[in-house]
Parts: sequence; C-alpha cells; structure tokens
Amino acid sequence: MEKLYNKSIEVLKSVQLENGGCLASPKGTRYPHVYTRDHAFCTLGFVSAGLFENAKKALEFVWDRQLDNGTFPQRYDLEGRDSSYKPLQVGEIGLMTVALYEYIKATNDLGFIKKYWDNLEKGMSYIESDISKNRGLVYSPNSIHEFPPYENGWEIWANAVSYGALQRAYELGKLIHKKTNYNELAKSMKNGINNYMWNSRVKSYIKTIRLKDSSSVATDADASTIGLSEFGVIADNEDKMILTVKRLEKELWHSELGGICRYPKYIGRNNGGWGPWPHFTLMVAKHFIRRGIREEANMYLKWVLANTYDFLIPEHIATKDEFEDYVQDFTEAGILREDRLVMIENVKKHPKFIKEGLALVTIPLAWPHAELIRTWNLYKSKFY
Repeated sequence: MEKLYNKSIEVLKSVQLENGGCLASPKGTRYPHVYTRDHAFCTLGFVSAGLFENAKKALEFVWDRQLDNGTFPQRYDLEGRDSSYKPLQVGEIGLMTVALYEYIKATNDLGFIKKYWDNLEKGMSYIESDISKNRGLVYSPNSIHEFPPYENGWEIWANAVSYGALQRAYELGKLIHKKTNYNELAKSMKNGINNYMWNSRVKSYIKTIRLKDSSSVATDADASTIGLSEFGVIADNEDKMILTVKRLEKELWHSELGGICRYPKYIGRNNGGWGPWPHFTLMVAKHFIRRGIREEANMYLKWVLANTYDFLIPEHIATKDEFEDYVQDFTEAGILREDRLVMIENVKKHPKFIKEGLALVTIPLAWPHAELIRTWNLYKSKFY
C-alpha cells in the first residue's frame, strides 16, 4: 500500500499546473481541465500528505477566481479561465471551504484565512441564500453526478458538503475572532436532512427530493450518501449512517468486479460502461476506519490496490461488454464528443482491455489518488 501511496503523491504533483490548478486527469486523457470538485479533493490530498505549499497554491488558484456571486465555475481551462459547460453547483463552494479549513487546521496559517475571509463570507452568503427557509435544505440543479434529471432539487451530496462548509467556516471565524451565524445555519441544515432525507421504508438516507417540473423522490441507493459522514453531518457510528452504508454495500457492490458503484443501472446513465468507482469505494473504507472496523477497511483497500495498473487508479472500471454497449449506443446516437473519443481510444489500447477484457476508464484520475492518500493516512493513524 505504501507504493500506491507514494505513486498517488507523484500523480497529484504531476497534474498540478504552475498556476496552482490541478487537472482532473493528465493531458492526453479525458479530463485535461481543472474541475473545481476534483481540484478540491487534490487540495485535500496535498494537505493530508503534508505538501502544504502545493495545497496553498491550489487554494489560491480557486479563491482568486471566485465569481462575483460567491460561487466557483464547474471547471477552468489551463490558463484559469472559466470553461464550464454545466450550471453552477453549490457543492463546489462547500468543497473548497472544507479544503481551506483542512489547510488552516494543519498549518495554523491565520494570515491566509484573514486574506480570504471576505471571499469565504461571499461563499457562505451564497449557500445561505440557497437554503429553503422552511426545510433548511439547499437546492442544486445538478450535483456530484452532474445529471439534472436525477439531481434537480434537494440533493444529498450538495446538502452534506454545504453543512460541512458552514460548520467549518464557523470554526475558521472563531480563529480570527469573527462572529458568524454559520453554526446555526448548519444546525438547521442538519435538521432538514434528518427530517426530510431519511426514508424509513428503505432504511437509508435518500439521494434527492426532486422539485419543480418533475417533483419526485429518488430513493435508490447512491454512493453520494457517504458524504453525510464524510463531512460530519451524521456520525459513522449512528444507526442511520450504519444502515445507509449497509445498503450501499448490498445494492452497489459490483457482483462481478467488486467495488462500490456510483449508482444503480439507469436508463440513460452510462459514462463509459457501468461499474465500480475507486474513490467512492475508498470513502466507504474510511467509514469503517472511523468506526475501528479494520477487517472491512482492509477488504476495500485491497480491492482498490488490486484494481490499479502500474499503481495508477482509474476513474472507474467496466466489463468489456458493458463498455462496448456504451460505445455502440453513443456512436449510433451521434453524441461522441472529442473527450469521449479520447477516453474510448485510451481504454481500447490499454493492456487490461486487450488481455483481460477490463475497461479502466480514464487512468489515472487524480481524485481517487487524493482519496487513497487521505484514506491510507487515516488508516495508519487509527490502527498503527
């Protein structure tokens, strides 16, 4: 595991540009852009690895490019210009706030938080303006899966990370003697999540309460519910969180390949073949680490290690048949964008696809490497 840990640090360093931005995947692969979400997790990986100068540059890259309304673009190009093709996502503010908090906690760089305090307040104001007054939940047109038909409404990941941001912004304010109401807003969000997003029928927190033109409740198992413990909304040892994770294991563990899938199979949900995602698998591993259940944590870590190639971690893994189905459907529909063509070419020429019939989609992806760093350091602090 130490070899994978060291390789993961190499990957994060290699994708960071001179201006501080972190590419989601290297040039020549599918995502040669700075996606704010992936960039935030790279920043967290740098902090976990003790690479504080890299983390500081990464934080400056995004906070210096904050939009006037307090949000961040979905993605930037290599020069740091907004190159988004998706609507604004409240979760991006939350993740960059979590990353800022972890950097300050690790370094006690109070000058940095003072420098960016006005930016942070703008971000928290955006979150506050998005909170439903009678539900305590934030609205997002799309979130972590970026699939509006499934996520348009009060979505679990956006709410979990927004709660985490408010709670951490409150703590940062205390460090520099700034009085805020962020902890009260966080409490109202936690109440909203518990009051409206726990479903007693499926015994799990749910994905989305969809609003407006297609009001509905998405109750399917979804890996993004792990965000509740990831960002401190619900403690790992609380019964409702334990039940939620049990459901993820039961319904999202891939029967053929192993690993935790992002979501169940849906009509219209295909992103290079359906299959398990290492970074969500690692987040589930962290749940068991925090609970002190070493055997379960070992199983998930070993699965991730076994599904690397030359110690590089893919975005996700698919069977050859599932991947070919994706290629055929998207080809015949005429929607193979340039980035998808790059991804298909890279998958098909990879030795794993040729020799074993496994599609390693987008390898390496920076996010799971950042997640491996964080998970392994948590594991060592808990069990060693």
